[in-house]
Amino acid sequence: MWTRCDILYGMRLTLAVVLAATAACGATSHVVTAASKVPPPLPAPLTLDGRARGAVYLTAVGQQLQPPWAQFLEDCRLRLPITHPLNAANLEARAELAIDRAGKVVVVSVTTSGLADFDLAVRQLLADATRFGVPPLDLVSDDDKLHVRWLFARDRRQAGPATAEIMDVELPVLAVTEKLLAAGDLARAARRIAAAKAGAADRDTAAERVMIAALREALGSTGAAARTSAVEAAGRTGAHALASQIRGFLAPTVDTELRLAAVVTAATLGDQTAVPIIARQLPADLANYPRLALAETAALLQLGARDAAAEAIQHALEADPKTPMVVALQALALVPIPAIAPKLAGWFAKGDARTRAGVCAAVAADVPAPAFVMRGLRDPDATVRATCVDAAGRQGRARAQPAIVRRLRELALDRDRMVRARAVATLAVLDTARGLRAATDPSPEVRAAAIASATEAELRTMLADPDPDVRAAAVAALVDRAPELLARAASDVAPQVRRAAITGLSDEEALTRLAADVAPEVATDALVALAQHRGRAAMTTPLLVQLASAPTGSAERVRIALAWLLARP
Repeated sequence: MWTRCDILYGMRLTLAVVLAATAACGATSHVVTAASKVPPPLPAPLTLDGRARGAVYLTAVGQQLQPPWAQFLEDCRLRLPITHPLNAANLEARAELAIDRAGKVVVVSVTTSGLADFDLAVRQLLADATRFGVPPLDLVSDDDKLHVRWLFARDRRQAGPATAEIMDVELPVLAVTEKLLAAGDLARAARRIAAAKAGAADRDTAAERVMIAALREALGSTGAAARTSAVEAAGRTGAHALASQIRGFLAPTVDTELRLAAVVTAATLGDQTAVPIIARQLPADLANYPRLALAETAALLQLGARDAAAEAIQHALEADPKTPMVVALQALALVPIPAIAPKLAGWFAKGDARTRAGVCAAVAADVPAPAFVMRGLRDPDATVRATCVDAAGRQGRARAQPAIVRRLRELALDRDRMVRARAVATLAVLDTARGLRAATDPSPEVRAAAIASATEAELRTMLADPDPDVRAAAVAALVDRAPELLARAASDVAPQVRRAAITGLSDEEALTRLAADVAPEVATDALVALAQHRGRAAMTTPLLVQLASAPTGSAERVRIALAWLLARP
């Protein structure tokens, strides 16, 4: 003799459920045993396709929900009459669950089946299943919860995962992006924006935030190449938001390449706060790091701090009046100092070869060449001759002195290849009326210098030059005149040749291939060119997808951010 129908086997029963079940079954009802009066058992629910979105997680949830639901349906089949409302095959209710990042069910709503007892059974089952496994991040919606609609049916579907449906709750993309970036989840932010519809409000703004965040991330990475490339990218893209972080690289460090990039970028960004830092470092760098010192001098000029640069240079030159600091002389070409100019001829006359070369290097651009330049062009030391050739070139074609031009033509046949190369390159600027044939010179430096004055026939011949730098220079010169040759250059074994071909390529297939080149500089230029060719609208989604899968803080992420930021809108 049964006193109640235990139709909610395995669930906590409220008094209301007990009363409802008892009323339905009768206090003294027996288990139904007549085979003709028992509905057939339900087959197992369909198996979820493993390729479906969230299949693994939904299957795990189903392993918690399906067994008790199957037991409930089996109890109804065996203990209630076939005509009982709970045995109606068309019964179904849908529950919408919100599962937080810890796997806890925080929201439950049930769409009614039309039968209160059936709905109550669903609610009781879910009340027992308060926690599931931690949901995968790629299934979590913008509100940090996984939303799933779960079917509870009286037919063979039962409560299996095959009929479950993951739902996406979308919040404004910019707000979500800012939240994810604040949490340091750049990859998820990139995927979220990529999933947003093209043209969605603030999508481009959100993408820009992600790209800047990728540069900021690389600036804080441990990889020297990634940091340096991020600094350079910030300058190329005008990323003023990164100025303060880049400023931190101006201080002395063993990574001089990083410092050099930071100096150039600070000037490009117009970072006035960097002026006292650069000015403070310049005196020491004049003595120890020539490249840095020259870059700092140029940066101070660009930032409107000429006096600070001039003061450091003058102090360095006056520290030893007999033997001036060579790098300070080189910096003088950028910052001419009237008080120093009269001393140059004396230093040239009395100095050693290194000093004489430095004095020629001090000649500023677009000024009449001092008399010592001509003497330098006849100096027995090749370095002095080469440096004075450069000084002659800086005076410009309008100020070119005939005697100097004649001497340069003689130096184009100099025994020293460095001198020949400099003379050939300078004559291409100062004396364009007279042709100069140096395309067959035995030195690759001279042949490369001859590119500027070479005929098209010579350039085409130089495309097969054994030296890769010569080939690259020839490609760069022909890029607008012989586009049919670019495909061959784009497959050259030398990265500098492939890189030279990129500026003239419009073939997206070739650019896509080069964007995956083993040489980082080739891959960067190709991806930038591809983004500029296709435009930002077409490249936003694929670049965001690439960014999401690229290593954290990597040069690859920097390359992607640079390409997007430089792409045409």
